[in-house]
Amino acid sequence: MQARATHHRLTRAALAAGLALSALAVSQLALAAPAAAVSGLTRQTATGPSDSLAKTQNKTCPAGTVALGGGGAVSGATGHIGMDFMLPVSENTTWSVTGREDESGTGLRWSLSTTVLCAPAPAGYQVIAGSSAWSSPSSKSHLVSCPLGKVALGVGGAVSGASVSELILEDLRIDTGSVTVTGAEDGTGFAGDWQVQARAICADQPAGYERLLDDSAYSSSSTQSVTVTCSAGRKVHGVGAEILGGEGQVRLTAAHAVSSTSVTASATEDDNGFSGNWKVRAFAICAS
Repeated sequence: MQARATHHRLTRAALAAGLALSALAVSQLALAAPAAAVSGLTRQTATGPSDSLAKTQNKTCPAGTVALGGGGAVSGATGHIGMDFMLPVSENTTWSVTGREDESGTGLRWSLSTTVLCAPAPAGYQVIAGSSAWSSPSSKSHLVSCPLGKVALGVGGAVSGASVSELILEDLRIDTGSVTVTGAEDGTGFAGDWQVQARAICADQPAGYERLLDDSAYSSSSTQSVTVTCSAGRKVHGVGAEILGGEGQVRLTAAHAVSSTSVTASATEDDNGFSGNWKVRAFAICAS
């Protein structure tokens, strides 16, 4: 009888332990909820006047939504124009792009477009800002990381310090948990101090999250372009671009979502040309 009672006590203890472990497993599953899709995502665009003046083009998200990512594009006189400011502003509800002519200027007409990707703020939405020191090297980069456990959806950047386009916004790079913005002095250099600004648009990882990139050919062609497209069933949430090898003599002319599923990055050599090989890279952050 004593052995049987001991057996029953052991069985009840094992059952209790098993139930406790089951409860723990359920609670852990509850904490590790599946990633949610970003609902209500829209693509908004605006194009400004065609003239020969420095200009800023803004596009505001619909009420109740925020910017997840964005970009811009220049049309006309592209070898003389630099987009030196592509950032979320107005409490991250508006995407702003500024274009300026280089120091030699141009009499040709050109226009500026802005594209922003908007949605109700997803879980964990947060924009992290950072800036480099004011100094005068020929190029500099600034990295901003998302908080632990969040991913980068979009990137914004700017180069500040010149009144005309003597500073090139070369890289708007998105990595999974961070962004890097790189600027460079143009081919004639810049005498003053200048600064790189970076913005990482972060959130909890959405369902179907993927980071895609593609490169143009590595060549000495004066103009290059590349488009990267999301996997089936996914939409663009964020945009990035890089110039590789341009040494300050190649300017981004487009870094934007050309549709709800594709990102295009384009660049062109400045008005004096560039003798070396270079390429442009497009980044797309996609999710369900």
